[in-house]
Amino acid sequence: MSTLKVNTLEEATAGGATFFTAKAWVNFNGTGTVAIRAGGNVSSVTDNGTGQYTLSYSTSFSDVSYALVGTCRGADSSDNSMEHIAISNNYPPTSSTTRIHNTWYTAYYDTEMANVQVIR
Repeated sequence: MSTLKVNTLEEATAGGATFFTAKAWVNFNGTGTVAIRAGGNVSSVTDNGTGQYTLSYSTSFSDVSYALVGTCRGADSSDNSMEHIAISNNYPPTSSTTRIHNTWYTAYYDTEMANVQVIR
């Protein structure tokens, strides 16, 4: 097995296309006492009510030009087609936090497993 240790990692290009990587990611339990299972550059997840959470970043971004992608385990194991994680419209993202919510059809719900990536 080899080990690679670097102090600085710069984004590379191949054929004119830039490779982008996740600048933050988290896998967390969104039920009961919210808890991070694993993650990178996410210092905490705050429970803001049923199905609503705030991600706080360990290292803030220089601006809010980032994309967020999320998946979650369904509220109803018989139908997982309508669940999704989204950035909350009433709470614009900042360079240090993003408020998200889980919805199932039109209702917020807590999820056992949420996975979120922030790409910049």
